[in-house]
Amino acid sequence: MIEITQPVGIALLGGLAMQLLYVIEGFKAPKDRRPDYFSFTYYLGIVFNIILSGILGYVYFDDQQQMNKIVYFHIGLSAPLILRTLATTLPEVVRSSGN
Repeated sequence: MIEITQPVGIALLGGLAMQLLYVIEGFKAPKDRRPDYFSFTYYLGIVFNIILSGILGYVYFDDQQQMNKIVYFHIGLSAPLILRTLATTLPEVVRSSGN
């Protein structure tokens, strides 16, 4: 089983904080644009994004590195954006290197 180290735990907290902000912002949206809070898939997306934050924290940081906790938290906050950017950028790099 994977041990949740301090950097990974703080990255998870960053991911959780971002998802909570999305939920709060959803309440402020007009009624016709609010998320479906009774939908299982809405919460499944939240859980997956938090898990992605933990995975990215695990990949970025090992037990030997000692960084400021805000760096760990920031990676968790920005994990979905980082992964989305990587997913769209890598195929372009692969395609352009094939020419």
